[in-house]
Amino acid sequence: MRIIPTDGELAGLRRQVLDFCAKTIPETVFGLERQGTMSDGDSKDFFKALGMAGWIGRHWPEQFGGKSATHLETAIIDEALGYGRAPLSAYLLSVKVFGNSLMLFGNDAQKAKYLPMITAGDAMFCQGFSEPMAGSDFGSLRTTAIRDGDDYVVNGHKIWTSSAEVATHMYLAARTDTKAVKHRGISLFVMDMTTPGVRVNSFGTLGGGVLNEVFLENVRIPADALLGEENRGFHQAMQSLDLERSCMDRVGASKFSLDQLVQYVETQGSDGRGGRLADVPAVQEKIGELRAKWQVARSFGYLIARNLDAGKGVSAEFSFGKLYVGLLTQAIADATVDIVGPQAQFENGSPLAVANGLFPAVFRASPALTLAGGSSEIQRGVIAVRGLGMPR
Repeated sequence: MRIIPTDGELAGLRRQVLDFCAKTIPETVFGLERQGTMSDGDSKDFFKALGMAGWIGRHWPEQFGGKSATHLETAIIDEALGYGRAPLSAYLLSVKVFGNSLMLFGNDAQKAKYLPMITAGDAMFCQGFSEPMAGSDFGSLRTTAIRDGDDYVVNGHKIWTSSAEVATHMYLAARTDTKAVKHRGISLFVMDMTTPGVRVNSFGTLGGGVLNEVFLENVRIPADALLGEENRGFHQAMQSLDLERSCMDRVGASKFSLDQLVQYVETQGSDGRGGRLADVPAVQEKIGELRAKWQVARSFGYLIARNLDAGKGVSAEFSFGKLYVGLLTQAIADATVDIVGPQAQFENGSPLAVANGLFPAVFRASPALTLAGGSSEIQRGVIAVRGLGMPR
C-alpha cells in the first residue's frame, strides 16, 4: 500500500536528492561540462551511486527492488536530479521507459531478474526503437527477429540510440512476422549488449552529448527475452513511448538554467548605463513570463504523477508535458542569449564564460528536446487525437 507523503516530506526528499547531487556529481562526472543539461549524458559511476543511495525506481514494489513509493515521490526525485544537473540518460531509459514498461507487460520472472538490477545501479538500458527508415513512423522498422529453436536471431540497424555506449542491455523492437502488415508483426525484447554480433558506433552532437548507431548481425537472444506477447509489440511500444515523455527531469533542468539567468542579471549584468540588467523593465517582463511558463510545465509533471497514483490514463498528459517543457527550454535559451548578449557565447573553460559556460551549452542542446522522444509535431498530433478527441 502506498502512503501519500506530506508536502513537508516531499520538500525534505527534494533537499536530500539535491544534497546527494552536490556531494556525488563532482566525484562521478567527468567530461560532461560542455553539456547544458547533463541528463543527455551518462556516468556509470553516478548511476551506481544513485542505486546504492536508493533513488532508483522507488515507486516499484519492494519485492522488485523498489520502495513502494508514490509516483509523486519519483517525480520529485526526477525534478531534483534535473536541477542538480545529474547525468540521467540511461537512468531515464532504464526507469521511465524499460522498467515501467516491464511493470506493465513483463512476466514475474523478468521483473524479478531485471528490476532489482536496475534499482541497484547494476543494469543500464538503452532503447532500440529508431532506425534509419523508421523514426516517428515506428511501424516501418526493418530489424528482424526470426525464431530459430530456443532463440531469436536478430539482424538490423538502430540509430539515435542514446546511452548505447554505456548500456548493459537494450530494450529492442524487431519484426517477428515479416509478412504481417505495417503495424503488426513487431515484438519487444530484452537484449544483453555483450551478445556476439552487437556493434556500437558513437558520434558527438551539437548539444555536446553522444548518440549512437547499433548494428545487429546474427545476434542470438533466448526466447524468454521476449517481452509481452509476440507480434503485439507495436501496441506495447506506444505505451513505452508515452512513459518516455514524462518530463520532470527537464522541468528541474530548465529551472536551474532560469535561476542562473536570474543570478546573472541581478549580480553581473549591466544595462550599459551603470545599472543592473535586473532593473530593466523588458528584462523583468521576460523573466516573469519564463517563471510563469515554468510553473505551468511543473504543473503538468505533477498532474501526470498524481494521475498515475490514482490509476488514471495519462497518454495525452504525457504529450502535453513533453511538448511544453521542450518549448520552455528553448524559450529560456533564446531569452538568455538575447539578455546576456555576446558574452553568452563563451564556452566552458573560457575565462570570459558566464555561469561556467552553461548558457551556450543550453542554447546548443535545447533544439534536441523538441525532437528526442517524439517531435513537437508528433506531440501535437497525440494531444489532438487522444486529448481533444479530434479525428486522425
